[in-house]
Amino acid sequence: MHCSCDAPFLRPRSVSIRCRQLWAEFIHDRRAATAVEVALITPCFLAMILAWIEVGLCLLMLSTLDNAARDASRLLRIGSVNEATFKAAICAKASPFIPCDKIVYYVQSGTSFASLTPGTTTSAGTLSKTGFDSGSSGSDVVLQIGYSKAPLSGMLKGTGFDANVLLLTTLSFQNELY
Repeated sequence: MHCSCDAPFLRPRSVSIRCRQLWAEFIHDRRAATAVEVALITPCFLAMILAWIEVGLCLLMLSTLDNAARDASRLLRIGSVNEATFKAAICAKASPFIPCDKIVYYVQSGTSFASLTPGTTTSAGTLSKTGFDSGSSGSDVVLQIGYSKAPLSGMLKGTGFDANVLLLTTLSFQNELY
């Protein structure tokens, strides 16, 4: 039966009552409520899961960078490293999680920690300074190692995770007397 509720004065009273009954049945019908709830909640749940995975990967990569910086700084402290062996030491510890060609570093030395200025993050998600100056015996050193990580999922780009994130670790230490 066709129900048109737009002109109540043109139809018999029984049709109007039947339209109200059909509307009431539709409103109180709960057979597809679970499917609708799942359809509404699933995108939010998936976005949350992807965000958790993204944060977990960032923390794993940051921990890898921390370990690589700690081991490479030991080579700097004892004075047995040049730039090529320093980069090789970092790459050996950072792989397989971080591509070696995407790692940037900044090693600065000076006579006091007050004279050292660490690099900062640029708007593009990279390290503002790069270079290698390991210093000499007893000099103060700031070591920064960074990796600009792109978002893992395209789904997260719409939720504010569209820019690269700079994973950065910074160490400061004094070279040993050698």
